[in-house]
Amino acid sequence: MDDTSYSMAGFRDRDVEAALDAIAEAGFPQVEIQGKDPHVSEPLTGKALSEFRARLDARGLTARTMHAPSGRTVLGATNEEWRQHGVALLERYMGFGGELGITDMVVHPIPNPTIVPNGEDPAVPGLIMDSVRRSLDDLVPAAERAGIRFNLENLPYDCDYPYCTMQELRPLVDNYPEDCVGLIIDTGHVGILRNDPAAEIRAAGHRLRGTHIHDVVGEAAGGDHRAPTRGWFDWDAILRAFAEVSYPGPWTFEVMRPVTDETPEELARITREVATQWGL
Repeated sequence: MDDTSYSMAGFRDRDVEAALDAIAEAGFPQVEIQGKDPHVSEPLTGKALSEFRARLDARGLTARTMHAPSGRTVLGATNEEWRQHGVALLERYMGFGGELGITDMVVHPIPNPTIVPNGEDPAVPGLIMDSVRRSLDDLVPAAERAGIRFNLENLPYDCDYPYCTMQELRPLVDNYPEDCVGLIIDTGHVGILRNDPAAEIRAAGHRLRGTHIHDVVGEAAGGDHRAPTRGWFDWDAILRAFAEVSYPGPWTFEVMRPVTDETPEELARITREVATQWGL
């Protein structure tokens, strides 16, 4: 079975119809839904949900994964009102995802330090750690009801906040049921922190349930989200690591930025060719 998927994030300046057209035309059988503008900025219900499902069906696409809203919608909010708002919104997206047949939802565990009030306060990492755990406790019952696993993503924040890497995230998720909580590896985020993607994949081990595959050019924010094999990663080593942990799929590519002047549609086609070369 072709278990490859392409993220709608690659079409941030295209509407839903154009994004789905391009993903299908590139040859991907699956799409990762983006829970943000200009795609799915609110959980869909009723007629809107039926229309979205029809759009997928008309193009022969399926959707196993969805990226929940990010930005301020995180598990590790640093005050209770912020945390509860995020938990409530994630529960609504789980309900939408369950109705659509989504099996896995990507969630950011912690906020970007640039949006945290008094973010350099030494108490903040401890607040985040406690908030993440309480949010997980709140969300597991919702995940069970919806039949969705939410997967925590490694993030590219070069700071002293917890839960940015698989080495930190794996012990956390081991406290929760495997059918409700997992991990997703974002290869570019690993590269931005100058870490080894293969080592991070091995650290995630059997709790790894999702991917955001992309390459990195340079070592700074903005250098990631390039088509695989167009940057400096050792993809042979990365693919061996996936095999070592028996990663089951899906294989989601999150490519957004050209290396030269490629259009989003061209990047999707280039990425599909790479996936085919890899035997995915």
